[in-house]
Amino acid sequence: MILTGGAVALRLTNIAFRVFICGQLGDSGMGLYQLIFSIFSLAVTACTSGVSLAVTRLVAEGNGVRPSVGRCMVLALLISGLAGLVLWCGSGWIAAILLGSPEAARPIRLLVPGLPCMAVCACVKGYFLAVRNTALPAAGELLEQVFTIGAGMLLMSRMTPLDALMLGSTLGEASSCLLLGLCFLCTVRRNPGGRAGKGRVATRKVLHIAAPVLCGNFVRSTLNSTENLLVPRGLKQYGAGAAGSLAQYGIMQGMVMPILLFPASFITPLCSLFIPELAERAASGRQKSIQRMARLAMRLTLLFSFIVTTLLIMFAEPLCNLFFNNTQAGVLLRIMAPIVPLMYLDSIVDGMLKGLDQQVSTLKYNFSDSLLRVLFIAVLLPVFGMKAYVFVLFFSEIFNASLSIHRLLKVTDLTVDVVDWVLLPAVTGALLYYFLSFLTALI
Repeated sequence: MILTGGAVALRLTNIAFRVFICGQLGDSGMGLYQLIFSIFSLAVTACTSGVSLAVTRLVAEGNGVRPSVGRCMVLALLISGLAGLVLWCGSGWIAAILLGSPEAARPIRLLVPGLPCMAVCACVKGYFLAVRNTALPAAGELLEQVFTIGAGMLLMSRMTPLDALMLGSTLGEASSCLLLGLCFLCTVRRNPGGRAGKGRVATRKVLHIAAPVLCGNFVRSTLNSTENLLVPRGLKQYGAGAAGSLAQYGIMQGMVMPILLFPASFITPLCSLFIPELAERAASGRQKSIQRMARLAMRLTLLFSFIVTTLLIMFAEPLCNLFFNNTQAGVLLRIMAPIVPLMYLDSIVDGMLKGLDQQVSTLKYNFSDSLLRVLFIAVLLPVFGMKAYVFVLFFSEIFNASLSIHRLLKVTDLTVDVVDWVLLPAVTGALLYYFLSFLTALI
């Protein structure tokens, strides 16, 4: 409940902040903003992916707190320093060649100092999740959001909007790092042995957990960034023009996707909590308990997501007009709504697989998915435009979710309950749709 409350608050403030950003930057500026973060996400992935999972798994499995967090933090800081150096030195080339906007070089450099802060936060959050302290990670994320928004808005009177937003993001990361770092030090001093004892942690064990996730997420993030760069170019080749292609990309990624993913904030906290819970059960051989947890997660996630799909189909245009005053975003949101059940289920299944030491499998699935997306976008977008992009997003979710669900069923020895998992949630969504349609007709 604590993680869900924090996630909902974060998503709400994020949507409100995006409304403000859209007013300051416009549709094409929003597209450039998204492209900058798609490049920056490569560095973020490099210094945070894997280390948080490694800390959570190591502490939950009974290893020492200090060696677990310490080794993972050294690894994360080394990677963050290297990633930051590459971004800083290559910002001019990235902005001019990859993004086609030389003015984006300074915003990229302003994001670099936040990387070490993200690395520290990832390790500390992994520890707090392992010991089931969900309040502090949620408080850190809320503080980061407050500083990011507040600083960004205050700085806009003194620098360009893009520079202000990026510097605000860095200040937000620094504030979160300071809070969580101090809380972690106080916690360890009060309980030096920690929850898991004082055993040594081999570097090889850290790398066994972190390396597959890091490599998989980095490769996928690289392919996603390539995809994000190809989308505006493909739309431009289709005939949208330079500003029009950035605007269409900004509408999909900056308006439609935040609303599509907002309801997921009610269930995605389970992903992080599944990791220590399932790791403990797997370590003690409690297979029946793992099956009960997986079965309940699948059923509730599908029920929730079918209800969300119905609500998005019914109220797509009003939502997008309310937040962004954009009718095209409403049309795209209604088109994308049917993929919500697989999208939400895929995120939950990925969390369970990581808790069951199946990170290598998720690496394979994510790599295959991202590679196919890039190939389809490169080939189809110049010919079919936005229709092709929507098709690729649907195909990607179906492909990735199918592989992940099959793997989870195999390792947990579960069988699919079609009636309980699929038919009942689908009927619930359909009945809700007809009920809302009836009310709308009366009004």
